[in-house]
Amino acid sequence: MSLSFKITTSSAPAHGPSFLAQWIAEVLCADEADRDAAADAAVGAEAVFAGQLACVARLFLELAGIPVFDLPEVVSIAAEPARAGNLVIELRFLESGLIARNAYLHAIRFAAAKCELLARTPVSDAAKENLFAEIEQQIVAPAQRTLLFGKSTMQILRGAHRLGIPFMHLGAGVYQFGWGSKARRMERSMGDRDSAIAKRFVASKAIAAGLMRMAGLPAPVHLVVRAVGELSGAAARLGFPLVVKPADGGRGEGVAVDIDNAQVLASAFEAARLVSPTGQVIVERQVAGVCHRLFIANGKLLYAVKRLPMSVEGDARHSVAELIDRARAKEGRLPPWRRSPVPVLDEAALHAMRQAGWHSDSVPGAGVLVPLRRIESTQWGGVDEDVTARLHPENLAVALRAAQIVGLDIAGVDMISPDVAVPWFDNSAIINEVNIGPLLGGGEISRRHIPDFFRDFIEGDGNIPVETFTGDQAWEAARRRQGDYVQRGLRCFMTSAGHTLDQDGKPVVMRLTRLADRERALLCRADVDALLIVEEQPVPSGAYVAP
Repeated sequence: MSLSFKITTSSAPAHGPSFLAQWIAEVLCADEADRDAAADAAVGAEAVFAGQLACVARLFLELAGIPVFDLPEVVSIAAEPARAGNLVIELRFLESGLIARNAYLHAIRFAAAKCELLARTPVSDAAKENLFAEIEQQIVAPAQRTLLFGKSTMQILRGAHRLGIPFMHLGAGVYQFGWGSKARRMERSMGDRDSAIAKRFVASKAIAAGLMRMAGLPAPVHLVVRAVGELSGAAARLGFPLVVKPADGGRGEGVAVDIDNAQVLASAFEAARLVSPTGQVIVERQVAGVCHRLFIANGKLLYAVKRLPMSVEGDARHSVAELIDRARAKEGRLPPWRRSPVPVLDEAALHAMRQAGWHSDSVPGAGVLVPLRRIESTQWGGVDEDVTARLHPENLAVALRAAQIVGLDIAGVDMISPDVAVPWFDNSAIINEVNIGPLLGGGEISRRHIPDFFRDFIEGDGNIPVETFTGDQAWEAARRRQGDYVQRGLRCFMTSAGHTLDQDGKPVVMRLTRLADRERALLCRADVDALLIVEEQPVPSGAYVAP
């Protein structure tokens, strides 16, 4: 199914396409394949401009949370009869399910307006910042309020698209992958086999740890503290060093480690309490090691990474301070939607560097990582090291049990261990957290494993047999074909715009009058193994006789 839009725009000036090409490639950093496809299809200045508009429109739709991964087709380019010099450009996009047509139209109109402007505007720093601010205000922010998509959503959808797996939006950020009986559903990185009860467990770090402990798994030793007056008792029972974190927070916000005295403990408690929705804080006995994320999906390990903190990489020529400046400049040249967390030389960075034996004027060797935070967090980012091949089978086994006991089919099991190549019971490793919706596709390593994820998540490419019948005898031909499918043991449904039959030839009543709507309804049903579409209005008498 597709959507077509006619956009009226003024003809680009003679230098417009070259200006616009520079904006698209260097500032918007649009997909190179899109640019190449648009250029290949263009003959003449108007066609070049239309192709560039298609390229920008596709990018803006993606930024708006609308998964359009194929360059839209330029259906036609015509002069507007009423206004000399104006063009009417028709673009055709593949539809993505229950996303309002107006959402598409807003992004496409905004793209057209920006293309007109950028076609006559040389690239400059001031113009870039104005453009980025407008994109954030007009495209990104409204999408985040209305479509409820997360960081992983687009990466997962793009991965499905590359694998030829069909998908459609069902509403509230939930997507269906595949059709009929092969369909599966996800919301961000959460799957349809993740228990609703699991959300209750993982919402509280204390409850989740208690569940781990009850199941005999290596859980952290901690206490829940609600007031400053309880801190001294907690420290006496647990002993320094300590970790402090919100009992119910996320993203690594409010987490402090290496706490070795009462003053620092009190300060860390207040910081954690401020970001806890319930005002509850966990004081935890710190264990040796680094956090490792074991991504569990479909009952097996997808990958495992060692989660190193935000760092800068040495080159044997520049100081740490200079490396930070260079990293900030590099990120600043990218559009906001492609930037990583920017390193800063603040007190937290200086503290982490001192602990690792570095100073701001140190010159680290080529490839050496200098930490700018003590731990990795979603808030500040970090560096992932792939340790899948090094993971000890006992550590994998305990992670699988942790995901199962919580009730998650897709889980991020965080294990703090000095070395995951050593069994957890030999080096006092613990399962720190079990996370729901663990950001599939959030980093380069994770993105590489999206095809592996889908290989186990869905059967084949998720497609079921779908055939279309046209002509005077279309209904009768479809009924005969339905009989063939039924004899093969497939639950084959057939539909026209006004009538739908199940696999037994019995009518399926729907309050839908468009063929496309009935088709979509049947593709959502888990009891449909094959679908026959009849593009015919009149239905012959006796059409409801079972095959």
